[in-house]
Amino acid sequence: MRGQEAELSAKELRFALIFTLGIFVVEVVGGVVSNSLALLSDASHVFSDAFALALSYLAIKIASRPPSLSRTFGYHRAEVLAALVNGVLLLGISLAIFHEAYQRFLSPPDIKLREMLGVAVFGLAANLFVMFRLREHAHEDINIRGAFLHVVGDTLGSVGVIVGGVAIYLTGNTLADPAVSAFIAAIIAVGALRLVVESLHILLEGTPRHVDVLALKRSLESIAGVKDVHDLHVWAICSHINAASAHISVEDQMISQLEKIQREVNEKFKEYRINHTTLQFECVGERCETGEGHGSF
Repeated sequence: MRGQEAELSAKELRFALIFTLGIFVVEVVGGVVSNSLALLSDASHVFSDAFALALSYLAIKIASRPPSLSRTFGYHRAEVLAALVNGVLLLGISLAIFHEAYQRFLSPPDIKLREMLGVAVFGLAANLFVMFRLREHAHEDINIRGAFLHVVGDTLGSVGVIVGGVAIYLTGNTLADPAVSAFIAAIIAVGALRLVVESLHILLEGTPRHVDVLALKRSLESIAGVKDVHDLHVWAICSHINAASAHISVEDQMISQLEKIQREVNEKFKEYRINHTTLQFECVGERCETGEGHGSF
């Protein structure tokens, strides 16, 4: 099932990449014709986004490779690395937009509004189309979320160009363009920072946000036959694979009885969306200490 999802995500990213490159070409031509620095700046933003989409596409292809003896968990972390790079790129882009906005405050350029608005409207329509195509998968995959944020940034950039153009047309004040650009850069920076923080949290093997380790421990210890749970570790391999390991203390018993406890333990883990577990059962009680048990361990 995961293979089908990865193939679908790769297909959507390939589609988004082709569309984004098309937008880039149109904005470069439109920026030169209209003498609009805003469009040319947005075109450079779109080009960096095309690079990010290509990186995300490559990451999905790598992540879909099967596990090997040297990569027993497979290549799923490639998705997280791509998301981290995309987040850093977005932060860089937002800083570049802030700098460009500052320059425009100091020296507002002359702009051909008709050409500028025409290209911006085209870019907005195209970006909205791509954004809605990616939105469905953005909640499932951190890598797709990074690509989605790039497209959102492009969409906001097009909106900013249009709002700035309309404001200039109505007021004659060209400072509307850098003001809108700075606002867009702030929105991009917030989303990028969240993406970077989440990517680093996974790479540092932090506990998944939805897992309360103490509540999970109490839930496991509520299972009949489980005396204690310790050395409990929970981490994320990537945005859709969570793993856990634990030492579970039980009284001496037959293996057939132990397997029933193991099934119930794994069911508890599944309730927390943990789908890969490594369990070590330990014998506790007098029979274990004196060596009089069944020899099940």
